[in-house]
Amino acid sequence: MTRVRALLPYVLVLAAAALLTYQSLHFDYTPRGGRPGPDVWPRAVLALMIVACLSRIIVVLWRRDAGPPAIEAANAAVADESGAPDAPRYPWRLAAGIALTIAYVALLGILGFFVSTVLYIALLAWAGRYRRIGVIAAVAVAGALGFMFVFMKIVYLSLPIGIAPFSAVMVTLMQIMGIR
Repeated sequence: MTRVRALLPYVLVLAAAALLTYQSLHFDYTPRGGRPGPDVWPRAVLALMIVACLSRIIVVLWRRDAGPPAIEAANAAVADESGAPDAPRYPWRLAAGIALTIAYVALLGILGFFVSTVLYIALLAWAGRYRRIGVIAAVAVAGALGFMFVFMKIVYLSLPIGIAPFSAVMVTLMQIMGIR
């Protein structure tokens, strides 16, 4: 019974991924030159999901013991050895993360993708109690540039440019990166 409980989430996600893969095989679109269609990225993500689920199912089935998975067993062993009470919880940090995510989505159209993402990453790190400002700034800028490059240059996804003067930042970065 323990093995069935361990397998259930992976089997369910595998079934959902298989169904979605079937649906992605029937996208109607008109191919444009050498550009990938809208079916490429969903299929890639679903293929990775299927591989991950299958590998985990094999591990669970291959395991000799019927006990909990290795991660759960390790966590239980650490908790038993320490004898410490449960780790402190920080509901205000969770609420701050939720509020920042809502604000990020709301401000994308105004500030544009780059400025919004830099602020979101930086403020999320700050809300998580990370205080090295130089590292936060570097990660926020590099992360926003990386996401912008992948989404716009590789995936061909149109991102919000924002309104003036924020749109000038996006347009300049797009020119520097060779994004049309």
